[in-house]
Amino acid sequence: MSRPSFLADMEVLDTAALLSWPVDLLVNGLCATSQLSEVQRLSPARHLLIESQGPRFEEPTSSDIEAARAASQLTGDLTGLSSVDIDVLALALSSGLVLVTDDYRMQNVCESVNHPWRGVIQSGVREVRNHSLICTGCGAVHPQGDVCPDCGSKLKLKREKSN
Repeated sequence: MSRPSFLADMEVLDTAALLSWPVDLLVNGLCATSQLSEVQRLSPARHLLIESQGPRFEEPTSSDIEAARAASQLTGDLTGLSSVDIDVLALALSSGLVLVTDDYRMQNVCESVNHPWRGVIQSGVREVRNHSLICTGCGAVHPQGDVCPDCGSKLKLKREKSN
C-alpha cells in the first residue's frame, strides 16, 4: 500500500525539533497534539509561532499508543518515556515515517523494531540497549512501577548487560 503524496517528505518530529528548528523546516513535520501543551509550557512564544505556521498535528489512535507502549516495554524503556513521548512514538510507528528525535529511549525503541529515525541535533544511539526495573531491596525484576510489590522498596532502572 502506498502512502498518500502529502506524506512523501514528512517526518514525525519530537518536541526538541519543534523548539530548536527554524519554523520553515517544521512545515513538513507531523506531530502529536499532546506536544502543543509541552511547547506551551517550555516556550509560549514558540507555541504561538508553531500553531500558526508549523507542522501538522494529529492524535494517535489508542491501538497505535498500545503498540508503542508494547514496543517500549520490550526494551525496558517504557518507564522513562512520558505520555507525550509515547504519542510521538505511536505516530511514527503507525505512519512508517522517519522519527526525528534526540531522545535516547525513543531512538532505542525505534532501533529495536527496525523503524527509521534520525537525530535532531545529536548523532543518536549506536546500539540497542535493554533495561529492567530492579528492586533495590530484594533484587526482583518487575515490568513496571515505582515500588516493588514484593517488599515495598524502590525500583531502579538498570541497563541489562550485553552479550
